[in-house]
Amino acid sequence: MIDETLIQEIDNMHKVANDAQQHKNFNSYMNVFTDNLQYKQLSGKTIEKKQLANDVKRYFERVKSISGSYQRKEINSNAGKVTEKLIQHSQVSIRVFVFFSKNWTVEREAIYDWVKENSEWKIYRVEVLAEKIF
Repeated sequence: MIDETLIQEIDNMHKVANDAQQHKNFNSYMNVFTDNLQYKQLSGKTIEKKQLANDVKRYFERVKSISGSYQRKEINSNAGKVTEKLIQHSQVSIRVFVFFSKNWTVEREAIYDWVKENSEWKIYRVEVLAEKIF
């Protein structure tokens, strides 16, 4: 069984990431990931942190507002690493032209692998398993 303190630490990092997204704080958001991040997209393509950073920067420039939550399906710890399976729900509003915006909800299921770096949990691998846009 996984330690409750460990779960709380991971939950705190999710809060950091969610707050950074909500406030479009690029540096805080990207700090949640290790420098050697491997992010496997739904298409099967794997990108590294540099590409994710470019994508996030462009995304933050267009996003008017974002809010989200997650539901943890599984969490395991082994050899100082944590693996969790989540379903994330995000409500997104993006600027379209000057006066218009588009709103939608994204539901994403993914596996996140965490490792502790300098006393802080960071994501070193993501595998997106499913994604729905409403």
